[in-house]
Amino acid sequence: MRKITAIRTAIVEANFQWTYVRVYSDVDGGLHGTGECFFAPGLEKIVSELGRLLVGEDFVNTERLVEKMKWASSGAGSSAGIIWNAISGIEAALLDLKGKYYEIPVYQLLGGKFRDEVRIYLDCHADSALEAFDVLLQPQQLEWMEASDDEDSMLDPSFFTRVGLRAKQIAELGYTALKFDLDLPGTDFQASQGYSIKNRDIDWMVNLVSAVREGVGDEVDIAFDAHWRYKAHEILAVMREIEPFRILWIEDPLPPHDLNGLAQLRRLSGLPVATGENIQLQQGFKPLIDGNLCDIVTPDLQKAGGLLEGKKIADMSNAANKTFAPHMIGGPLALMASCHLSAAVPNFLACEFHAHDVPFFHDLCEEGTDEWFRPGWVRPMEKPGFGIELDEKVMARYLHRDSRGF
Repeated sequence: MRKITAIRTAIVEANFQWTYVRVYSDVDGGLHGTGECFFAPGLEKIVSELGRLLVGEDFVNTERLVEKMKWASSGAGSSAGIIWNAISGIEAALLDLKGKYYEIPVYQLLGGKFRDEVRIYLDCHADSALEAFDVLLQPQQLEWMEASDDEDSMLDPSFFTRVGLRAKQIAELGYTALKFDLDLPGTDFQASQGYSIKNRDIDWMVNLVSAVREGVGDEVDIAFDAHWRYKAHEILAVMREIEPFRILWIEDPLPPHDLNGLAQLRRLSGLPVATGENIQLQQGFKPLIDGNLCDIVTPDLQKAGGLLEGKKIADMSNAANKTFAPHMIGGPLALMASCHLSAAVPNFLACEFHAHDVPFFHDLCEEGTDEWFRPGWVRPMEKPGFGIELDEKVMARYLHRDSRGF
């Protein structure tokens, strides 16, 4: 008893490809747990290959099974990379299954709660238009999406009025923290050298920050994402200009490998820096934390190594007196999993929510979201495991063309 019998995947096409992993067992006629991965090219195949290692294993030995997958894939680069997108989703499914088996919520497997409700901040993109991307971050127009406005409208002066109004409307729903994209419309970031910031670009960024602050007032936290695209001396010029607006953080101002650049920003700007979504495992975060190169640590728990690894990263951050704010762009299961961990760490600040405009987000759970979601807050469920189940009838309407579902 207590053996893993199968591992399967399903992909829902939302604003990103929400990739789900289900681990089946021989308990009670097929007791199963479900997790969510961060998307990646070929991810289903990787999950399938790793799944071969786990069939027949005792599913409660979570960390040993993660180590087994890590060692088996070491030749393929398991010190980092998309292997961890797969392992993180499998690990979440194992924890959901384990919680159901022992009839306790996942947060109890992580040490218990510090808080009953988890604060979530809404990623508002740059404007109100919803964008969808494939696994290589290429934009796509899906059947369920409304046609979006031309991006050139973001260069029109009326854009800032619209942004301020959207920020105000979202805050009035109950969100106490918002994030907007700081990087520019109409610029090409496909070249390896990136994009050089010009004076007019600095003006555009400052106007964006000003519009959001004016829209929400002083009591709502606002953060801005630079998407790791700039050089230190260029983004520093922007950071100095927006310091008076008292933002919650500037996120990923530099590529994750540019540790010297982060040190330069830390010396020369007083803005809080948040980073970590493209870093994996404790080993990846150690130089960032030991070097005091950021204020807020932001791993993505669907690819950083899993919830147990995320707990260790949070503890490392706490030991260095830094706050913890998970990056999260997945569906309701990824949000709930991230919030189970967020409830269980002392140094938590806020967890990202990226799917406000996905019309079927709230329908994708069998239980609905009324019990656990309200704008700005998530209540980790008291039911066993993560406490929510995916509605497979709803899933079937939005499955990726190459996914057969569970």
